[in-house]
Amino acid sequence: MFSQSAEFTQQYLQRLGGAADELQVVVERFEESARASDLAPEAAIERLKQNADDVAVRQGTDAEANRERFAELERRYRALVSTTPLFRPFEIVVDPDWSIAGRAAEDYRPAIPASGDGIMLALAGFLAGWACGGGAHGAVAMATRRRERRRPGGHDAKADIIE
Repeated sequence: MFSQSAEFTQQYLQRLGGAADELQVVVERFEESARASDLAPEAAIERLKQNADDVAVRQGTDAEANRERFAELERRYRALVSTTPLFRPFEIVVDPDWSIAGRAAEDYRPAIPASGDGIMLALAGFLAGWACGGGAHGAVAMATRRRERRRPGGHDAKADIIE
């Protein structure tokens, strides 16, 4: 899982950037139309939302939602790009865009971790797995030794010390 997190992060980052770029075109087109009518984008949105025509109201609501969505996508993209590649998978876990992460997961294809951060994450995953496996094995072995000491006829170190 750790070794593949770098590849998933790369695919997520590409989708996030692509979504932000495309939504930027839509937002800029709306803002240009507002400026052509001598309106600030916020004023154009309010004018549309207060219109008697339901289609215009919906366009105002959509324009407002597009601007907010673009701001969120751009914020997440900038945060992810400014994070060291090794820590990007953790940045996604902290603040994911679920729709983009879901689509990235649907189309995800595993890859051999060939980048530096991919190799480091693979090594971290190996060490974490080794530690969890060793800890689990140690816990089972300790519980088994305890049971054997308590069983009648079992070896009890405390009894050996007293004798």
